[in-house]
Amino acid sequence: MILFSQHIFNIVVYLLCLSAFLYLYSIKHEIPLPKTIRVAAVDIERNFPRLSPWGPGFDREILDEFSNYSNIDLEITPYSTHKEAFEALLKGRADLMLASGYNPDIFKPSTPIKAGPVYEKSPALILHNIRRFELRTPFELCDQTIFAPKHPGLRTIFDNLSDYLVCKPMLITSNNATHLAPLLEFNGDKNFRFHLVEAGAFKPLQPFLHRLRVTDNFGDDLEYRWYWRDDIRGLSETNEDFWNQITTNGTIEDKREMYFGFIPDETDFYDLYSLRKDIREKLPFYRKYILKAAKKYNIDPLLIAAVMYQESRFDPLARSKTGVRGLMQLTEDTAQLMGISSRLDPEQSITGGAKYLRFLWNKLGSRDVDGWDRWLFTLAAYNQGLGHVYDAIDISDYLGKSPDTWRSLKQIFPLLTMPKYHSQTRYGYTRGYEGVDYVESIRYYYYTMRGLAILPGREAKYLTPFLIVPGP
Repeated sequence: MILFSQHIFNIVVYLLCLSAFLYLYSIKHEIPLPKTIRVAAVDIERNFPRLSPWGPGFDREILDEFSNYSNIDLEITPYSTHKEAFEALLKGRADLMLASGYNPDIFKPSTPIKAGPVYEKSPALILHNIRRFELRTPFELCDQTIFAPKHPGLRTIFDNLSDYLVCKPMLITSNNATHLAPLLEFNGDKNFRFHLVEAGAFKPLQPFLHRLRVTDNFGDDLEYRWYWRDDIRGLSETNEDFWNQITTNGTIEDKREMYFGFIPDETDFYDLYSLRKDIREKLPFYRKYILKAAKKYNIDPLLIAAVMYQESRFDPLARSKTGVRGLMQLTEDTAQLMGISSRLDPEQSITGGAKYLRFLWNKLGSRDVDGWDRWLFTLAAYNQGLGHVYDAIDISDYLGKSPDTWRSLKQIFPLLTMPKYHSQTRYGYTRGYEGVDYVESIRYYYYTMRGLAILPGREAKYLTPFLIVPGP
């Protein structure tokens, strides 16, 4: 009897210990964080965007997701260089750093710094000025002066390249890490034949550097990740959980698609030349009509201009083989629905097109699509029809994809060209690939127009008036 009681006692003690362990394990990731986390970020376009209309920047938007996930406030400080930002982290003036393409040397084990997972790898690129020959052999770098932003990773790649060449090209660096200002300055300077840049920071700037072309890439890829102080209670545990979540639920891919998915791998500089020329020579004729329609239907006027350029290249008499006509390429049925009597009249065409865009946007409210995703769905509907967009949303949902993101619709829309899929839908076959290309082109023109309106250049005076109305 005594032995039996002792056995029961041991079981009770074991269960109590197990319960205590499970409780402690369950709250391990609920360790309270400070109310505010101080963030050090290098001042580049991806972290502090000047050009992007999509939001606070790709890397910053991930940071905002972290803020919402952990229910903390962020105090974000820009730094001129990666080294300065990392030094702030080392000396305790920051709790977390956005290491955008920065891979610091191995620091002392006693330093309480922890590295997060790599979420992007980016090569170093050699650019050449189109007024000079491109790089035909690496040894042509020997007698050249090369410009590069002040970036430790680029410096290391340059030094390794110099060792390989057994010569010493001259490297000139800017006073900070930003690629934008100095590259804009050197864009027209043919005395600088070559530039060394980091691809991740260069990509958003590529449409505005029409005289600089990618000629080669060098060195090991530079890594994008976070570094944080491991001596802040709960920060490591929260970061690990957060990164496990967003790398498995599609968040990273959705953000990357929104900010960079429309930028082509190879820039069509002739297309950009034509766009710039048409902005200067044709767009001014329609400015008052665009601004009036934009205000009436609460649409970013640059978005209307981008749709118009994609549809007609600003030609009021444009006509397609399917019979759509005018600046906004309206069908007869759409024109009648929007109350338009003449599709060839510029004011009526612009007004009708803007009204139709707003009509489609309103209709998509029933499908729980928000933000820029909703506008990209709207553009797809403008091109291929609202019914086909509804079909694509339904297929996305059926296949277990997010039915409310452009990244999913971009993958699903082309499936509507296949009998296996469109035979099961209400509205049937549609040119899905064409619809995706259409939306991506408008995104590219819109982004480029907005950048040209902000940056110094010949087109700015023609586009600046379109910035007076808030965007979507």
